[in-house]
Amino acid sequence: MTPAFWCIVIAIFMNYLLAGLGGWLTTQQTGRLDIRYPRLQAQSLTGMAARVNAAQANSWEILTVFACSVFIAHLAGVPASQSALPAYLFIASRILYCACYTFNLIPWRTVVFVVGIFACLWLIKMAASYSG
Repeated sequence: MTPAFWCIVIAIFMNYLLAGLGGWLTTQQTGRLDIRYPRLQAQSLTGMAARVNAAQANSWEILTVFACSVFIAHLAGVPASQSALPAYLFIASRILYCACYTFNLIPWRTVVFVVGIFACLWLIKMAASYSG
């Protein structure tokens, strides 16, 4: 399996870590974890618990973009050694993004989000140069 594919696995695992952290923070804030209506409970969260919940939701959303970018590069024949760097950059940006979201570092959150998008675009640009 290529490094970029491993990065997809890491991104998925990171989302589950965020879910665990979010669950713990929710329990700290509300005294319980409502497994019957978790989305309804999430709407009532504030502070760090709400931000971790939002970071997790964003991480699931961007995972699709990243995974598609990796597959596009792979199917276009981009060598694994070349697709690794933007994939690593994406993972680093997601770690920083979640930290920035959790600790309410709003301007930096946007900057590192854009870095992650740039990494996805970099993979697609490499695919375009290999397939055309």
